[in-house]
Amino acid sequence: MLASCNPDAPWSTKDVEIKMKAEIVSAGFAEYHFHTNKDAYYYVACEPVQKGIDPTLPANQKQFMTLALDSANTEYIQWRAELLKEGEFNIAPFSSHCLQYGSTHKCFTNLTPGTDYWVYAFAVEPEKIQPAGKLFLETITTSDTSVLDIHFDYRVRGLWDYIYPLETNGHINSHFPYLSATRDSLSLEGMTPEEYFTEWFLNLAKYDLKDDIHYGVYVKKNDGFSSEELFEEGHTYYTAIVSYDGFMGNNVIYKFNWTGDDFEAYFTDEDNIVVFGEDE
Repeated sequence: MLASCNPDAPWSTKDVEIKMKAEIVSAGFAEYHFHTNKDAYYYVACEPVQKGIDPTLPANQKQFMTLALDSANTEYIQWRAELLKEGEFNIAPFSSHCLQYGSTHKCFTNLTPGTDYWVYAFAVEPEKIQPAGKLFLETITTSDTSVLDIHFDYRVRGLWDYIYPLETNGHINSHFPYLSATRDSLSLEGMTPEEYFTEWFLNLAKYDLKDDIHYGVYVKKNDGFSSEELFEEGHTYYTAIVSYDGFMGNNVIYKFNWTGDDFEAYFTDEDNIVVFGEDE
C-alpha cells in the first residue's frame, strides 16, 4: 500500500465561514462537528460563560480571540519545551498541535453539569498565530444528568484486559468518559470491594482527572510495569468501572480468579457483583 500527503496544506484567512453543529450535549461533555467553507486553519474551544461579557460584540471579538490563542500558545510552548528536554526533535508545529483543518469532530470533556458554556471557533493565520476574520460562537447548557445510557463490558485474556463502553444498541461509544481500576483482593485493606473503590474514586476525583479518564475501548497489560497490577496465578482480582459524565455513575465491579496466561473471561452487566457509591 502506498500513501502520500502534501505537507504544505493550502489555507486561507479571507471570508472563512465556520459551521458548528452540536451532536450531543450531556452533563460532562459535548460533541461538536465543525467544517469550513474553504481550506483554512481554525481554533475551536469550549469554556464557561463569563457573566457580563459578550465576546460577539465587534469591539470585543479581536481581544477575545487573541487571548484564546495566547493561552493555547502558552500551553503549546510548555508542551514543546518538555519534549525538547527529553531529546525529542520531531515536534509538531503549533498549527498541527493546536489548530483544526477541514472537517473536524471535537469532544469537549470534563464539563460541569447544569452549566453554561461558550463553544466557539475562528480562523487563524497559522504562521503568525493571529486570529483572522470573525468569531463564531454559541452558548450551550450542560444537562443536569447524563443523556446517554452506557454500560461496560469487560474482557480478560491472559495478562491483557479490555473495557468496552457500549450504547444500548451495542455500538461502542468512543467519547463517553469513564474511570477504571483493577486491584488484587489482598490489597483491599480489609474493606469490601464497594467500600474500597468508592473511597478510591472519590479521592481520585479531588485531583485533575485529565490523565485518568478513558474514552472508547481501553486496553492495558497487567504486567506490573505498564499497569499498577501484576496478575499472579491463583489470585482473585476486582475491576471497577465508573462513568464520569459530569459525575460518577453506572458503577460496576467485576470479580475473577486469574489462573494463568491462558485465562480468558468475558463479563457483562449480569456479572456485576454490586452497584456501588449510589449515595455518594
